[in-house]
Amino acid sequence: MLNKIRQMISKGTPSKTFSYSQLSSFKNCPQQYKIIYLDGVRKSSESIEAFMGKRVHEVLEWLYSKDNRAKPYITFDRLCQTFDNLWVEHWHKDIHIADTRKNSDFYYSIGKRCLSNYYSRYGPTFDQRVEDTEVDLKFTIGDYNFRGIIDRLDQPEPGKWIVHDYKTSKRPKTERQAMNDIQLALYQIAVEQNFGQVNEISLSWHFLRMGSEVTILHTREQLEKLRKKLIKMVDKIYNCLDNENNFIPKESILCHWCYLWEECTAKIGPNPVRRAD
Repeated sequence: MLNKIRQMISKGTPSKTFSYSQLSSFKNCPQQYKIIYLDGVRKSSESIEAFMGKRVHEVLEWLYSKDNRAKPYITFDRLCQTFDNLWVEHWHKDIHIADTRKNSDFYYSIGKRCLSNYYSRYGPTFDQRVEDTEVDLKFTIGDYNFRGIIDRLDQPEPGKWIVHDYKTSKRPKTERQAMNDIQLALYQIAVEQNFGQVNEISLSWHFLRMGSEVTILHTREQLEKLRKKLIKMVDKIYNCLDNENNFIPKESILCHWCYLWEECTAKIGPNPVRRAD
């Protein structure tokens, strides 16, 4: 199996497409990467945090839809109703809670807080010059193919672009951490390769739970440094394909949010987290 994958991503004739999620998975746990992206194991199980984050992202995608952009304003009640509808529509039996002190109502309220913070900052008109949301772009870095989905892409004026990324996690990034972040660096490279006139690209993180934001501009030198880092990360994955033993599990607190315990060589049985109520 690994030899076939190795052939697929043979340098010079790239056919396998990488993403930030894949790079992040390999960094956090090589065995998780193997189980998902090489063995093709997919499960319906997800954490309540991931479920909540998806619903918040969907509401913000709805908010900047073409129909809504044509409206003079959007009420917060309408935003909340959309969130409620999506929460109920997508709820399923395989949502789990790792923190035994919390319940689903707690995470539901965090989702509402995220939307409230965003609405307070930009509502009710939401008049940003949005190019598109959930922008799916394909691009190359070195000898490798990549794919990335940008939460929102603005074009406030010709040649000027803003990449927006929504985060519902607990901890915001510092400006220094943002400068070294590979996810939005990937998206900057994607925009440069997919759009004609690109004079300036800003990268903006929205930390919705805290209502804070960080925006940066990369110099060419900084972006080149990150580009080389990305190539090294994929090279490392590529070089591991010679031997399945290279994909050893990396146990950490993140294991509590992983639902591949039955496939993992470091665990016994299913993840013991409880189902969300």
